[in-house]
Amino acid sequence: MGLETVKEDILGSAKDKADAIINEARKEAVRMLEEARKKTEQMKEKSEIEAKKMMDTIKRQEIAAAELENKKTVMEAKKQVLQKLFDQVKEKIAGMDDRKRELYLKKLLDMTKNEFEIAAVYCNKKDAKFFKGFNVQNIDVIGGFIAENREGTIRIDNTFETYLDSIKESEMQEISKTLFG
Repeated sequence: MGLETVKEDILGSAKDKADAIINEARKEAVRMLEEARKKTEQMKEKSEIEAKKMMDTIKRQEIAAAELENKKTVMEAKKQVLQKLFDQVKEKIAGMDDRKRELYLKKLLDMTKNEFEIAAVYCNKKDAKFFKGFNVQNIDVIGGFIAENREGTIRIDNTFETYLDSIKESEMQEISKTLFG
């Protein structure tokens, strides 16, 4: 066996080992690429799931915010309708004819006389003519009066605004139910 043959055997053996190492490296590279592809796919799926969850959460929040804004708008519209209704009632009271006005004021005055002796009456200029015999002072109301005793220690508010506010406060739910169902 010659040197040449030994050389060829060594080179052939080295080439086989190199080919085996390269093949093993290629297999490892393919395995690593496949593993990286799987991890990337898993990350992509996880990201898509998280993005969908986030979008669903945002969508629910937007819907809830829109529903709340809608409720606020409806409530504000109802509030405006009710305020307009009470404004119209005030206008109707302010424009009431003298005969009706005198009848209501007389009933309120009689009820108040049962409570205490009236010395002073505070009312608007239009109603002053119905309170002869009392110390009458003008105030800015649509109707009715405030009665006061001689000492100024007792006052009863019989103004139409006070009665209207009382009705508004105590009957608002029923009025709303009647108007809006």
